Amino acid sequence: MDGRLFSFIAASMSALFWLSLPALFILPIILCLIILLWRWSHIISNYQRVKNLSICFLLGIFWMASVGHWQQTWQLQEDDFTQGIWVKGKVASLIDSQTNTRFNLDISNVDERLLIPKRRIRVSWTKPMWPIKQGHVVQLWVKLKPPHGLANQGAFHYQQWLFSQGIVATGYVKANKNNSLLESSVSLRQRLLDQIMATHLTTVPWIAALALGHRGLLTPDDWLLVQRTGIAHLIAISGLHLALVASLCYLFIATVLLFCYRVLINSQKVNFYLTSVGITLLATLGYAYLAGLGLPAMRAWLMLTLAAFLLFTRTHWAFKRIFLVSVSGFILLFPLSLFGQSFWLSFSAILIIGFVFWRWPIRHIGFSIKAWFAGMCRLQLALSILMLPLVAWQFSFISLVAPLVNLIAVPIVTLILVPLCLLAIMMMLFSLSQYQAVLSLVDKGLIFSLDILTAASDWSGAALNIQAIPALAWIGFTLATVTMLLPKGLVPKIAVLVLCIPLLSFGLRTQSTQWQVNVLDVGQGLSVVISRYNKALVYDVGASYPSGFNMADSALVPYLRSRGISEVNALVLSHFDNDHSGSLPALRRAMPISQTYTTKDVCRQSWKLKWQGLNIFALWPDDPTLHSDNNSSCVLQITDGFTQVLLTGDIDASVEQKLVSHYGKLLQSHILLAPHHGSNTSSSWEFINAVAPDYVIFSQGFMNRWGFPRNEVLKRYQQTDATLFRTSEQGQIQLTIGNGAIKVKKFREDIYPYWYANH
Repeated sequence: MDGRLFSFIAASMSALFWLSLPALFILPIILCLIILLWRWSHIISNYQRVKNLSICFLLGIFWMASVGHWQQTWQLQEDDFTQGIWVKGKVASLIDSQTNTRFNLDISNVDERLLIPKRRIRVSWTKPMWPIKQGHVVQLWVKLKPPHGLANQGAFHYQQWLFSQGIVATGYVKANKNNSLLESSVSLRQRLLDQIMATHLTTVPWIAALALGHRGLLTPDDWLLVQRTGIAHLIAISGLHLALVASLCYLFIATVLLFCYRVLINSQKVNFYLTSVGITLLATLGYAYLAGLGLPAMRAWLMLTLAAFLLFTRTHWAFKRIFLVSVSGFILLFPLSLFGQSFWLSFSAILIIGFVFWRWPIRHIGFSIKAWFAGMCRLQLALSILMLPLVAWQFSFISLVAPLVNLIAVPIVTLILVPLCLLAIMMMLFSLSQYQAVLSLVDKGLIFSLDILTAASDWSGAALNIQAIPALAWIGFTLATVTMLLPKGLVPKIAVLVLCIPLLSFGLRTQSTQWQVNVLDVGQGLSVVISRYNKALVYDVGASYPSGFNMADSALVPYLRSRGISEVNALVLSHFDNDHSGSLPALRRAMPISQTYTTKDVCRQSWKLKWQGLNIFALWPDDPTLHSDNNSSCVLQITDGFTQVLLTGDIDASVEQKLVSHYGKLLQSHILLAPHHGSNTSSSWEFINAVAPDYVIFSQGFMNRWGFPRNEVLKRYQQTDATLFRTSEQGQIQLTIGNGAIKVKKFREDIYPYWYANH
């Protein structure tokens, strides 16, 4: 059985590496092959094990391919994205703000069209006509786009996250007098959240996270604290919390039943043990509901259910089988979770816990504080070390204080703060006003704990940002670590060195003389990174928005850190429009900037800069005070003596004409950043002819309201031999340059080409 489960899991996980879904006509063929293998057992009876493994492997392929095609079938129609539409649906998200509200909506109708099954969309509403609450049924006039996200190395893959959540469109609510609230009933979770927020305690965001699993109130600074101290698992309602609730509930129910048996009834007609376990399962399911039935909570509850089943049936399974059954069951029930990070973090942690108890089994009979503390230290150290490769691979970040912090924080959170939060929730459910006093205790405990966490986080060596390293190197390092922890004699220790070779070889790579131009995908804006010898020159930083979202934190900084760059050596701002310079404050908060050049100081015609062996010339503006903000853009030409790159900002045709007249053939460049994102006011034919580019890159937003790049502009460039790229379609564009040769990589097609991230 274990082999068949493993075969199914391996086949399902292979979907992570598919570049495209298997064609739909292949699925019936796979299904027929499965049936034939199952029915013709007498023909291949000598190969029964091979047959069973093959059937399960094909089932895994069939299941994940079917899920993929179902998701594609359930997308909205193309016409739904070309204009505003009326949707009717139920608010699925907890809401903690009355302005700039973003929420998930499970829609049942689009215009007059009934949707079966319902579709989930994610929309924002800048000025809602009434306070939106979870549970409301609404009719709204919305403008939608297909699921899409920024596509850059080192950054969060928003489009993949949307897919893993089953969200088929994103957009915003448009102002319309007919937007209406059809049903005003509010969910239980929303009422509880509103009560918590009404207390106005200092640590309300953390209380909401611990009590309800709602982390939307946490600020970027809070998340940085969580990341640097490694306590993310403590503020997500998952296995640790459900195990605590299950233990407390079982003890309470068993005690009550025992009291009834011995004192009140004095006769036993039911099995108290089974009754206690059954009620505990229902109670933990209720707790999972309060957590929003999130995937971490559901994973933990399903494992509790499996454990209860084994207890009821008096069946003993080894840890390996329990783990394989749990993973297989979760893939069947929640297949899209396979494409989310929490799936891998949760099951990796479970696997590590199982390994620790196998390697160092508990031999002490009875309770011992010394044995308990030693076990906690061993478990936390093993989790920190063995989870390090996965965390480092996913986030390019390592918390060095996490083992010590968690050793202190886990008991405080699980044994004190979470039980108090649960007590407060129970009081709210029974309308007992004393819940405020309990939450005040939680608030004081959190303030004390956060002070300690802040002190740990402020230590300069608390965490490290590391360069992005291939998955193969981290897998080798993980296996090497496991090998070191195995009992002596099982595996030759020389295997440790062999398994570390990929990581060591990556760290000992020779420094290349090549340089790179990376045009990042920052939506309707611009940010370009020129890099050489592990140094970075940044040209523009992208936009920032009133909500706090900005392109430095979401694209530029993650990319730089993934390359092992912790400082911006030089920053050039072409001009001061928000889409080019709005993220500057966020960039300054995130990392030091050695030099900043703008049109207010040196970035003017005839300015020169020698940087990392590259020659940088400012071709424009002559005098920024004589031109509009766009036309005063700092135009740079960068060359290594063989290849020229032209960065143009937002200049229009009038400035292009002046550049052509002034520089003539000197304007020729192999790589051109299209002026003004592809606006028809720019990219005149005379300019294109003078530059004669081999590669043209448009930095613009997906389905942007201006229609950039304009069709007229595309037609002009298409009359040349230039190859055209758009960040909205291909994501980050990476051009590696050396000795006159240019190698181009597109994020969506070459760097991260998987079907679930780019469909």
